[in-house]
Amino acid sequence: MMNAELLFKCAKRVMSDVGNPLLKLIRVLLFFLRSWPFDLQYKEFTREEFNEVVNRFRQWCEEKQLHYQFDYFDCDDFAMEFKSFCAREFNHNGVIIALGMVSKDGRVLGGHAWNIVIIEGELYYFEPQTFELIDGNVSSDGFKYELMAVVG
Repeated sequence: MMNAELLFKCAKRVMSDVGNPLLKLIRVLLFFLRSWPFDLQYKEFTREEFNEVVNRFRQWCEEKQLHYQFDYFDCDDFAMEFKSFCAREFNHNGVIIALGMVSKDGRVLGGHAWNIVIIEGELYYFEPQTFELIDGNVSSDGFKYELMAVVG
């Protein structure tokens, strides 16, 4: 997938979070100003490959005893670690870091980092702290992810 296509698909997600046309325009412009894709092309995972990656990442986290620590090893660290793990262990760049806000039950909880993965031409959110692949922008436990920028 070319980086222009990746950014376009991400921008569509940014627009889908907002109803007001003026606010959509502002949010998309800010998205493009904030985002920084490093590569010209991104590899896609097959579902089988991605399942293997997640299983190995889960094992690696257990071996290293990685766990959430407020401000010291939190969401951005997990997102960077997963991206690095895919590059290091699988020579794969089909993972980028997503930055935005997370809310639950209509209440904004704050800034958050997670990953976007490319699987068979589609974008999915991946929560590296819980190992959940999210189709759309709401996790299985009701957290809503609002994309604002991507890096990587």
